[in-house]
Amino acid sequence: MPSGFRPTFVHMLRRAWLAGAAGGFAGFLIGGVGGRLAMFILRLTSEDFVRGAESDDGFTIGKFSLQTGFLLIVTAALGSIAAVLYMGVRPALPPRWRRAMWATACGAIGGAAIVHRDGVDFKVLEPTSLAIAMFIAIPAGGAWLMAYFIDRWQPWWAENRRRTALASLAVVPIFLAGVGIVPGAVIVATAVVAILAQVGALHSLATHIALRGAVCLGLAALTGFALVDLTGDVRTLL
Repeated sequence: MPSGFRPTFVHMLRRAWLAGAAGGFAGFLIGGVGGRLAMFILRLTSEDFVRGAESDDGFTIGKFSLQTGFLLIVTAALGSIAAVLYMGVRPALPPRWRRAMWATACGAIGGAAIVHRDGVDFKVLEPTSLAIAMFIAIPAGGAWLMAYFIDRWQPWWAENRRRTALASLAVVPIFLAGVGIVPGAVIVATAVVAILAQVGALHSLATHIALRGAVCLGLAALTGFALVDLTGDVRTLL
């Protein structure tokens, strides 16, 4: 970590933008393309009457339209947001297990958000077990891929201004999705952290083993709560 506010701010902002780009790519590929592929497979394995039905998210099952393009933008934006969060907790996670931990957490949290006992999707799409498995695997796979991109790209991309600028292009879907406030919030949060990093005691605390343990326990707690909710919905559906 460089010393001084400006070098620290630039250093951290490049990494945040790198995370946004990595998450954008992962969200587009796994969440967007993968999600549409999953719905296509389920349309083939389900009864004919599901074609043309409206999903719980407002999309027409079995139809590619402008809604599909919007879905790709939204999943890219969600991936960018999740990846920035990963960049924040990444230093606290054990290097050997960080991708698996992040994928597990996102699979549980994302699965709990997508899979639910109410609505249409998981009542008419068959087989139900396949639908559940795929829509848990999608957020888990997207999370693992964004973590992989970040771990692989960080050493050579974040320090290069041109590469950082190129990576920033992948964050554009956030603006298109109507959540342009997120990049602004990231910039403000980065500035605040960069200011706090100038305080010696706080800088030392950031690397303290107790804080790292608290982050891991917090992530584990969120994962546990999500798994409880997800398990209840899965039992009801199956």
